Amino acid sequence: MLKLFKHKKHTSLINALIHSRKCQLAVAIGACFLYVIFFQPQEVRGMFGIFKRYQVEMSPEVRGRITDGGEPVVGMQVARSLLYGGYQNGKEQLEHTTTDTDGRFSFKPMVVKSRKPGGIFGQNIPVLQAVYVERDEQLFSLWSTSRSWNSIQPLSDLMLQLDCDLQNKKVKHQINTTDYGGVPAQVVSSICHWQGELISTYYNNELISSYDEI
Repeated sequence: MLKLFKHKKHTSLINALIHSRKCQLAVAIGACFLYVIFFQPQEVRGMFGIFKRYQVEMSPEVRGRITDGGEPVVGMQVARSLLYGGYQNGKEQLEHTTTDTDGRFSFKPMVVKSRKPGGIFGQNIPVLQAVYVERDEQLFSLWSTSRSWNSIQPLSDLMLQLDCDLQNKKVKHQINTTDYGGVPAQVVSSICHWQGELISTYYNNELISSYDEI
């Protein structure tokens, strides 16, 4: 009976010691966490992924011109729609502007901050971009794409060249952005007809070498 009592007492002491060590470890981890948060510079906190906020390019500057059969379309409303799951819970950011007497329009760049790109499941959340006009209940897409959250120079360059004629056929451009941190075939749907070394253009899913083919 005495041996059983001593065994139980010994077991209780071991359990208490283990519990105490766990508590000490938890306190130590918590103290380190608080130390990093409150006493280390932002660069160090960033290494741990704590509260790091990334700059997300919702849209670079946008400039363009709308024509109809070569003639400028004056006073037409142009919409820019932007969505990103890491900003305002994915709420659409919708802006409008109006073409001037030469059919020209522009939007300012939009850059936000978000912690999502630093997360395991958030780093691949895309930014959805669309620039479009509407006439006679018909939508004309000047720019429509799903892209990464970081700035990609070839795309930024094209968004300064949204010179589109409403008579143009809608095509799909595949833009090679691998040298700029992007993907080999970034798809952009548009009635803007661009050409360039990085651009392959498709109409009805067929590669074209000239817009005369459509």
